[in-house]
Amino acid sequence: MPFIGNKPSAVPLTSADIADGIITSAKITDATIANADIANSTINLTTKVTGTLPIANGGTGLAALGTSLQELRVNSGATALEYYTPTVASSDYVLLATTNVTSATASVSFDGYFSSTYKNYKIINSSVINTTFRMRFRTSNADVTAGNYTYVSGGQYVDQSNNSGFSGSSGYNQTSVEMMSNYFASGFTICNDMTIFDPLGTNNYKQFFSTQLSVYYNGTYYVYSNPINGILTNALTALSGVSFFFTGGNITSGNFKLYGIK
Repeated sequence: MPFIGNKPSAVPLTSADIADGIITSAKITDATIANADIANSTINLTTKVTGTLPIANGGTGLAALGTSLQELRVNSGATALEYYTPTVASSDYVLLATTNVTSATASVSFDGYFSSTYKNYKIINSSVINTTFRMRFRTSNADVTAGNYTYVSGGQYVDQSNNSGFSGSSGYNQTSVEMMSNYFASGFTICNDMTIFDPLGTNNYKQFFSTQLSVYYNGTYYVYSNPINGILTNALTALSGVSFFFTGGNITSGNFKLYGIK
């Protein structure tokens, strides 16, 4: 507007010169506010953002959360992310119990682990140290000591000179099962893998199958592999467990694991 007299000098406009509420969004030209006009840490993402953030901008492209225990993955067409429910692997072998022997122990027993959940059971023993390795079944939390164990084995050996042969053991109506007889050399251990069939059955005698590996030394090293099959015929009673022990000595070392087989 026209003015009379001298034109006033130009001075910077300050916020005090602008009345509160006088500038509205209608007075701001579109696309004129630059990133430099916005102070750091001033945009509240919890309330100031709308829409779905696309993958190209670091988002998921998803507008909703998946359900409980779902996982996020790329879809089969590699075009987007999606939630999916993973398949839970079902193991046929379920670990039920472990005993780790680190000092002299007279015997190792698993009792009370047989159930209707599993039909058969697997026992894996490793790093077992001593001499003649034996086994008994158990009922009502006690070893079955009746003379009704019958077993037969047919093993093979090879010595350090590459000579090989067969060596086995058997017993009829014994008070325990001889899994491995006096086959032990310093620095080596006995390992075996045993399967017990239907221990809770009440119309069958109890059977098992086991394979042992050991090394014997008497001036010459012999490596023995000894599969053995056996049966307990004292009664048709359901079993409650199994025990391992040595003839005339303690178990000084070993790891014993019991698995249920679905």
